[in-house]
Amino acid sequence: MNNWVNSLPKDAQSKFKNDMQKSFSYEPKIAIFGKTGVGKSSLTNALFGKDACQISDVAACTRNPQEVFLKLDGASNGIKLLDVPGIGESSERDKEYFKLYAEILKECDMVLWVLKGDDRTFTADEDFYNTCMKDYIEKGKPFAVAVNQIDKIEPYREWDVDGCKPGIKQEHNILQKIFYVAEQFGDLPASLVIPVSANERYNLEKLLLTLIKKLPANQRVLTIDNTDEKIQKREEIIMERQKSFKESINEIIDDLPLPETIKTFGKGVVDTLSTIATGVASVVSFFKSFW
Repeated sequence: MNNWVNSLPKDAQSKFKNDMQKSFSYEPKIAIFGKTGVGKSSLTNALFGKDACQISDVAACTRNPQEVFLKLDGASNGIKLLDVPGIGESSERDKEYFKLYAEILKECDMVLWVLKGDDRTFTADEDFYNTCMKDYIEKGKPFAVAVNQIDKIEPYREWDVDGCKPGIKQEHNILQKIFYVAEQFGDLPASLVIPVSANERYNLEKLLLTLIKKLPANQRVLTIDNTDEKIQKREEIIMERQKSFKESINEIIDDLPLPETIKTFGKGVVDTLSTIATGVASVVSFFKSFW
């Protein structure tokens, strides 16, 4: 890669390196919403690292937004997590949180709303979604609903511990829950409602891919690079990171003041190196080592 970059005219070299630096020094910001006690912090920790957020089974931990900066070993840059106060604690606090949520939604890059799988009603969640969030989601803000603790959905004794997956009847009930949640959230596409279990580490890669799919390519790479190591090793995540990185580099190459033949050659080099870099902790760091 460095041979191709060094062969470019000085102005193109400078622009390529500057655009790379700008693109991959960004810090994506993820806001995590939901009622008190649904497992927001435990799910956040399962996705992004063991101790990203405080956890308590007794009291509501998060009374103010907790902004946590995460940068995993080997990652080129970090991400910012906003663990947001949970609704449903009291009507007075909920009134405060309406304003707080609206401000947070303006600045975050993506939104994760967490529900508890065995809850029977989501009235408060629906109210907040329709009042605060719906306009942002309809305008394209990356969004996903995580239905957490689905291993507790009846018949919970069916849960396949060894295979880490639901039983047949349990899976049917989970599917019904997905459609119910989608309907409660104002006809939200069921594809944005992802059943997960933080404790069982079930379906976390699908949740991640759903959450980031509308992000610019460089932000998808940076978010993936800061997920838990076990998630990064999943085949779907490896392939998404490789694809997203090639897409972001190709966008930078397309913007260079160069003949199409030289751009095409550069993209071919990127394609080859992306395959080599698939198993590397940070694809971004790997490519930066070439110049």
